[in-house]
Amino acid sequence: MGFTGNSGALSGIKVIDAATMVAGPLGASLLADFGADVIKVEPIGGDESRTFGPGRDGMSGVYSGVNRNKRAVALDLRTAAGLELFHELCSTADVLIENMLPGVRERFGLTAAELRERHPHLICLNVSGYGDSGPLAGRPAMDPVAQALTGLMEATGERSGKPLKAGPPVADSAAGYLVAIAALVALFAKQRTGEGQTGSVSLVGALFHLQTPWLGQYLLADYIQGKVGNGSNFYAPYNAYTTRDGGAVHLVAFNDRHFVKLTRAMGVEALVDDPRFADAASRLEHREALDSAFAPWFAARDRDDVVELLSAHDIICAPVLAYDEAVTHPQIQALDLVVDIDHDQLGPLRVPGLPVKLSGTPGHVHRPPTSLGEHTTEILRDLGYQDDRIAALRADSVVR
Repeated sequence: MGFTGNSGALSGIKVIDAATMVAGPLGASLLADFGADVIKVEPIGGDESRTFGPGRDGMSGVYSGVNRNKRAVALDLRTAAGLELFHELCSTADVLIENMLPGVRERFGLTAAELRERHPHLICLNVSGYGDSGPLAGRPAMDPVAQALTGLMEATGERSGKPLKAGPPVADSAAGYLVAIAALVALFAKQRTGEGQTGSVSLVGALFHLQTPWLGQYLLADYIQGKVGNGSNFYAPYNAYTTRDGGAVHLVAFNDRHFVKLTRAMGVEALVDDPRFADAASRLEHREALDSAFAPWFAARDRDDVVELLSAHDIICAPVLAYDEAVTHPQIQALDLVVDIDHDQLGPLRVPGLPVKLSGTPGHVHRPPTSLGEHTTEILRDLGYQDDRIAALRADSVVR
């Protein structure tokens, strides 16, 4: 059968996704969104993320969220035949994405140097917690550890509270985007040189770089951004205000013009003449008094009514939504950020859509998250294996 995906910008590019959990698989999915043939290589027992957290009918939401648009093969690298099969896949591919720890890579003969020697055409990207150099290189890590080490946790939380990690796995996601960028840059270079290369992306590096605006404040001005809750150290009003129905609306009025517009929209123009709120510096100094002055107005109205009223006056604001409301918000739907697709076993599914919109070479979701080993036979046939050989590999538990 072979690959039957869309003819996108990356059509003709083959990617081996041998990574687990979130970062590497997310990066591979982004490449698949734009036409790359991504083959997800899993151990016989499957990627650990298949059973990680809530899900249904044997598939976790985490796995479903980051593994669209792929074909899947399950094989056992601990067997000689399985390892050789993996090398056969690499010999036909342009990019390999993996997140094995150094000891595992050495055990299987898959270090950067060994891969470079055997597959000089291949772009080999390793995803790790700490990168491939430095005192922590080679140690296992997960998202909250990266949040702790890079300053994000210390900068997050209520002003007087203890450090708080972000809810979603922001380090994993940031690393996933950088995996896709690294692959694209290396593919562009390969067009010129014909050569592959090795590279690495780390959770720590990705999350540290994600904070460049606040890091810039420290590196340039020795300013350490402290915890601000839903507020800001630079503007007021800048907060999430509780509404009558138990909801909340976050708004920003970062200069005098916006503040005047806001008071007019709320019918509290008298606040403009209050010396505590006369200019941006005064409002910031008296932000708690300003929040207290605003609170009754929001508490007397329902969330959606507040958003409609303020939006009509071009106030920068949005309702504070949980996922169940966010996925149905008209703006999210207009951007196709949630996509409907059918799964062979699970039936209708909703999966995340594409955040990048291109007019000439748009991406799209054309395959649902895979079942374990779903395309093993198809992929082996692509490599020239006959059915009797495939059956023997399956009988020997080399593949599943």
